[in-house]
Amino acid sequence: MDTFKPSFSHAQKEKYYKKLTLRNTLLNLVLFALPFILLFFIVNHGISSLVKQQIYNRLSDTVDENIKTINLFLVDREIDLKSYAKLDIEEIEEVTKYSSFFNSLIEEKKWHDFFIISNLNGDIIFTVNMDIQANIGNREYFKVARSGMPYNSGIFYSDILDSPVMMLSHPFLNKDGKVIGVLAASLNLENFYNLLFDLRMGETSELFLVNDEGTLLSPTKLGGQLFTDKGFFRDEGNPHTGTQGVKTHIDYRGHKVLCAYKKLPETNFYLVSEIDIKEALLPIREINHNILFIFTPFFLIMVILSNLYSRRITSLLRKLTRDLVSALGATQEKKTEVDAINIELEKKIKESSQLAKDLKSSEEYIRNLMDSISFGVIGLDCSGKVTHFNKEIKKLFNLTESARNQDVFSVLPWLNDNSVKESFKNTLETRQPQQINEKTVIFSGEEVYYSLFFFPIEKNQGELTGVTLLIENITERKRLREQLAEYEKLSALSQLALGAAHEINNPLLGISSYLEILLEQTRKKNDREEIELVLENVYRISETIRGLLNFARPRPPQFIKVNINQLIEETLSFLSHQPIFRKINITKTLPSSLPQITADSNQLRQVLINIIINAAQSMSDGGELKVQTSKVKFKDWIRIDIQDTGKGISPEEQNKIFNPFFTTKKSQGTGLGLSISLSYIKNHNGEITVQSEVGKGTTFSIFLPIRQKGKTFLLDKEMIS
Repeated sequence: MDTFKPSFSHAQKEKYYKKLTLRNTLLNLVLFALPFILLFFIVNHGISSLVKQQIYNRLSDTVDENIKTINLFLVDREIDLKSYAKLDIEEIEEVTKYSSFFNSLIEEKKWHDFFIISNLNGDIIFTVNMDIQANIGNREYFKVARSGMPYNSGIFYSDILDSPVMMLSHPFLNKDGKVIGVLAASLNLENFYNLLFDLRMGETSELFLVNDEGTLLSPTKLGGQLFTDKGFFRDEGNPHTGTQGVKTHIDYRGHKVLCAYKKLPETNFYLVSEIDIKEALLPIREINHNILFIFTPFFLIMVILSNLYSRRITSLLRKLTRDLVSALGATQEKKTEVDAINIELEKKIKESSQLAKDLKSSEEYIRNLMDSISFGVIGLDCSGKVTHFNKEIKKLFNLTESARNQDVFSVLPWLNDNSVKESFKNTLETRQPQQINEKTVIFSGEEVYYSLFFFPIEKNQGELTGVTLLIENITERKRLREQLAEYEKLSALSQLALGAAHEINNPLLGISSYLEILLEQTRKKNDREEIELVLENVYRISETIRGLLNFARPRPPQFIKVNINQLIEETLSFLSHQPIFRKINITKTLPSSLPQITADSNQLRQVLINIIINAAQSMSDGGELKVQTSKVKFKDWIRIDIQDTGKGISPEEQNKIFNPFFTTKKSQGTGLGLSISLSYIKNHNGEITVQSEVGKGTTFSIFLPIRQKGKTFLLDKEMIS
């Protein structure tokens, strides 16, 4: 809507209102006349389609009715021919005595032009109303009839008769029903064409026959030449395809026509009904004129009403404009007051916005502060419902935002016992912190330990608003204390074993020295064998004590030349006498060509003992232990493979076995063996890998460099056991 400035003249306003009236009139015509015009085209199209469909239906009806007539006529003729083709004769030559019978058929029935009777070789024996001296053995109608089936050739141009013809044939039977020849009859095409009747739709409608190639098989009302013209224009493709159809195409005269056609079953021709499209659509044009004549007055009335309506709208706008101009002055007076109010509101909005930013920043800081705490923090109201929680709680118990405003004892069911509820209640009543040092919970079959702390939440005025619950997972700490205690016990046991080994080793040295002297002095064979047996067992005890000393006596790394095969032999010799190895078959593959390496023999011995004992413990019911050494191809490294046929290690546990204090033996072991072994191998710049399958066994592979770079060598000689 346009408004006027007070400075506009009266003439300018009137000119503007005239333009506005004209514009509104045109707009109304567009808005209201467009549906009207659309309705006109819809009605026109609907009626035109209906009339056009009626024309197509009439054309199709013409074709269908004529098809029925032709089909009935041909069936009758085939029945007649079948009755003619069986006579009371023995041989085909006897048919001549029935010449009067066949002549009467030509004269009385008028359906046939002539008859031909031939023997089975195609030689014509007898003709009626036509003198033909030829062999018809290569004709299709002869071949089919000779095989025992009736045949209709359709209309074709005969080179024998030099004219169009339609032949019906039937096997000729003697009185015993045996085929002795062929009876062929030519239909009278003039009578056949007279069967076609036109529904007389107009001056240009016509009915005719065409073959599969579109060639005319019957004369046409509008001058088509039989067997010369096509049923369509020479530059157009044959429209008469398929079994039937209704189409628009260009006919043999070059005129556009509506066409319906249908193929007669078991023949080579189509029946076609056509009418010029101009004549066919003439009723549609008349209907269009009538509809336009009806709609025109309504359109004129709509133009008048649109103009009157636009004038009314313009009058209302003129009055409204006057009212607005008068109100504008009063509005201007209020504008100053509104501007002052707006300035004050903007100031308040800025203050509120800054306050909201500060509040949001404070909330974000508090939230980040809570999330930075390593304990799990849960905020509770006085009824025990969750108000907030930090990231650690989400991590520990997979809590989601849906847990807010829910009872904490239902969200975390393991808290639902008397001790926790009592601590929560005491915190609310006494407003003093409460603590549960150790709370045991079983998750997935494993015990987990938590410490719980309850702190009251108060406002500045001392009003109690809720409780803060801190949850700390102390499982690892508790287990670490237990494992350290076990480790201390093992360390004390190691020192005790070290002292015992020294006490045993001293008298054992005297026994071995005495036995060696006694062995030199004894000459009897039996006595020497007994002494050697005792001495061998003394050596075994000494070797066991020496292995125990090497295991228990810690000392700083000493990098020396080490024969790794010899070290493995000594380790297996030390361990093989233990009870745990009684049911285990040990296989060694230690090639003599393996080079010596620079290493700390004590640390490597400890690694081998840890891995071999673990392998033996996994084969409690017996099994096979394989130890193999080899040189790594294309690298200055050696490889040690220790393979067992034990229980195997699951993929989840394989990621943890080198972690300190991790063990799969539950109450047995400290979980330090593989962790210490990995540390020793890293000291040598080496690697340990593990391959395992549950139920099939485990293989530990140790990779060690042959030479150590940047290490201090205390001894530069081969290790001596």
